[in-house]
Amino acid sequence: MRTDRYRQDPPEKKHSAFKIILILVLLLAAATAGFAGYTYKTANDSLAISFAADPVKVEFGGTYKALDYVTSSVGKVTASDKYLDTDTVGNRKLNFTVSKSLFGGLLNPEKEFTLNYSVIDTIPPLQLWNGSGTVLERGTEFDINDVIGYGDNADPNPTVKVKGKVNMKKNGRYPLHVTVTDASGNKTEWDMYVDVADNVPAYNDNFPRTSFSDFMKKHKGKGRSFGIDVSTWQGDVDFKSVKSAGCDFVIIRVGYSADGKVNIDSKFEQNYKKAKEAGLRRGLYLYSYDNTEEKAQASADWIIKKLAGDRPELPIAFDWEDFGRFQAYDMNFATLNRMYDVFENELSKAGYESMLYGSKNFLEKVWEDTDQRPVWLAHYTEKTDYKGPYNIWQASCTGRINGIDGDVDMDIKF
Repeated sequence: MRTDRYRQDPPEKKHSAFKIILILVLLLAAATAGFAGYTYKTANDSLAISFAADPVKVEFGGTYKALDYVTSSVGKVTASDKYLDTDTVGNRKLNFTVSKSLFGGLLNPEKEFTLNYSVIDTIPPLQLWNGSGTVLERGTEFDINDVIGYGDNADPNPTVKVKGKVNMKKNGRYPLHVTVTDASGNKTEWDMYVDVADNVPAYNDNFPRTSFSDFMKKHKGKGRSFGIDVSTWQGDVDFKSVKSAGCDFVIIRVGYSADGKVNIDSKFEQNYKKAKEAGLRRGLYLYSYDNTEEKAQASADWIIKKLAGDRPELPIAFDWEDFGRFQAYDMNFATLNRMYDVFENELSKAGYESMLYGSKNFLEKVWEDTDQRPVWLAHYTEKTDYKGPYNIWQASCTGRINGIDGDVDMDIKF
């Protein structure tokens, strides 16, 4: 006897029920997708950002945080770079992304915006050597770039114009007016004169000499130690006598660099070895003529290879000081500063410390971030008025010490 318990729905009824459920699921999915799409579009359309007043102008070489130029926004703001790029003069762009998280991160609408800004240069070229008082021999050639020095923070090739003429065939004093102009139109002007004579006066060295013992007495103080710096010009140094004279450290020239190639100081290896044997702490310095970051890096690499893992007790100094003909190097001050950074970074990766050598004048006028860079100050005076921090002070270039025939630079380490 059959009952409803064993009755089965016809196949077509099962299929119909399945179709209805499938349709309902699809309708629900479509509705959900439509709602999500509507929500996403609505949220995307609402994303917005407002920038600082247009046009945005920033100074060449300055540091400007990108997010500081966002005055308001709807959504979370991120910038493609943390800082505005100020390495070159001209019009630049920076992208910003505004985003919003929906449904616990299931939807993340975002929109891109662009900040247009101009990098400008309002700083005039710098007079590095004014040339006034130059005496030239009658009958020779006159070139203004041989008697003055100048440079610019941004323009590697500022132009120079001279008002006035020098008659190299006739003795006399010739007044000139010099104008140096950079690519942005900023100008620096000054008056100078050039003397033409039968003979160029001989250099008269009448500077007093100071013994190392007197130097130590004059500058004694808590936490100070005293040293010298040497190169091939000091000849064969008797470092044991130098040590006995009270010297604690010596900074040794490793060589000079040009075009990324280092020419080793002829006395470097001898000085480096014998200074250690005498118990002196050693530092190094590289006299650089490099004019690109790549060359400065190559010079640092050469030093690393030369030392072959040996560690001097004091830092390695980057010494660039040919400012009297800076215009001949086809670079700006920004490149010069980056050269030190590259030099320092390359040595740091190999475990060596660096420092920046500079005279008071150029540390104040050309070198940047001197409060953050270890400085070896050159200022030949009894009491320096340099305001920045410095680790070592080269206070004299006319010192005398047992173990060296002739003059030597004398230094104080704090």
